[in-house]
Amino acid sequence: MSILGKFTKQPVEVQDYDFDFNDYLTSVSDTAVSHSVVADTGITVAFSSLAAGIVKVFVSGGTDGEQYKVSATITTGGGRIKQGDILVKVKDF
Repeated sequence: MSILGKFTKQPVEVQDYDFDFNDYLTSVSDTAVSHSVVADTGITVAFSSLAAGIVKVFVSGGTDGEQYKVSATITTGGGRIKQGDILVKVKDF
């Protein structure tokens, strides 16, 4: 999957981002049953959840001027695996 979005946050902020897999799930007539989230070293995944085809991810930290990739992966009831990525730029305004 391509980059789903590019976002900017300050180092002290905790921000949440949604990975919406519903278009994909509809196209394959399947449902998401589990998920995992990984992020580049330097930014922290504080929490993640899966509900109705959307993975919600809360991230914190990061170093001013750095950009990080956060990836969410779902597994479907039919055994499919799909990944989405976002880029988070950290900037101290």
